[in-house]
Amino acid sequence: MALAKIRNFIDNSLKTVSTPLDRTVNLEPEIGIRIMHSSNDKTLNVTVLGARHLPQNFGFTRVNSYVVKVKLIPGKDKFETTSRNESWPQWNEEFVFPLRKETKQKFGKSKVVEEEINGSRFIVATLYAILEDKPLIATEKKESEKTSPTKEAPKKGGKKKEDQSTSSDNQESTKNKLLSQFFGKNSDKLAESTATERRAYDKRRTVGATTIPLDPKNFVCKPPKSKHTSDVSTGDLWKPLRPIASGISGAEERKENKKGQVELSLCLSKGEKDEDSGGQLILSLNRLRCSLQTMHEHEGLKGQMYLKMSVVESGRITHFWKSDRFTPTVSMKFSPETARVVADNPYKGALNDVSFVVKFVSKNKMGKKTPVGHFVIGPDVGGAYGEQWKQALAKPGQQITKWQAFE
Repeated sequence: MALAKIRNFIDNSLKTVSTPLDRTVNLEPEIGIRIMHSSNDKTLNVTVLGARHLPQNFGFTRVNSYVVKVKLIPGKDKFETTSRNESWPQWNEEFVFPLRKETKQKFGKSKVVEEEINGSRFIVATLYAILEDKPLIATEKKESEKTSPTKEAPKKGGKKKEDQSTSSDNQESTKNKLLSQFFGKNSDKLAESTATERRAYDKRRTVGATTIPLDPKNFVCKPPKSKHTSDVSTGDLWKPLRPIASGISGAEERKENKKGQVELSLCLSKGEKDEDSGGQLILSLNRLRCSLQTMHEHEGLKGQMYLKMSVVESGRITHFWKSDRFTPTVSMKFSPETARVVADNPYKGALNDVSFVVKFVSKNKMGKKTPVGHFVIGPDVGGAYGEQWKQALAKPGQQITKWQAFE
């Protein structure tokens, strides 16, 4: 009887839990956004409330602070919050996007354009984690110890060598000063500022992003402090942080994978005489997607990542494309016009001995390469890899886009 009463009490208490408490039970990273539309002022006010359930570590490195970037799409306006060093940061920072803009035309004329709020426009909020300089644990020797020369005991005549080195350093400094006077005084300052900005961006890691469509149906609340009675608001919205959908057909077929996955498009261009000859088989890369846990594992490799696509013909690599090295990330876009490899199809049956190999590799500062995953797309491959190949050959001229996971 006592156990039955306890069970009934637990079931009833779970049913009466409110929705805000249900959201806090979710341990996924979330971000709070409030959007207000003022038709009188022709502005869109976006308030970044805060974030919760954020990761405190990335691999062996601790997170120092968090930053949120807000952007209106389509549009060029974007804003960034201040950095907060809390796992549950609270910003409450408001950013104003003007909807009335003045566009310049030819012959010195200008035109005022008022942008409307509809479902085709949306707000994108991206949250970044800024890492600390020092790792949590020292698993390897410090790079400074590896790169810095060992101090030797002073030998005979050491004083003269030190004096010579100091004099040469002074000569180089004077030369640099003269060059800076001739070619610009602020060149050193600009170089230092760009270097510091680059270091700051190298420490950033993308936690995730959320997309909020500006559908008039979402503006159902009245803001508590508003200048005009016609102002409407979405209220406090808590959205999970996830990679932004690419919008390409086949994106819904993606699945989570422990090593990551890429979105690829395979197309067989039509030939002039025959559908099976005279064209080219083109494999292009659209984007990379990894889970948060996968990115933590990539951070543990202590290196930068890169993707490589190769054309293998009769066991020999004929063409390949390799991306620039990048830091571990949740989501990354590529340009399909440049991120591509092409296999020629001069005659019927020429593609029987051709396949595409896609590799995901990590390379550290010492030059050591660690393979993360790979897969092959070709005629003799089963599963989703072979299915994309068959569909591309069966439908010449059509882009067959699919998410493929690394093995």
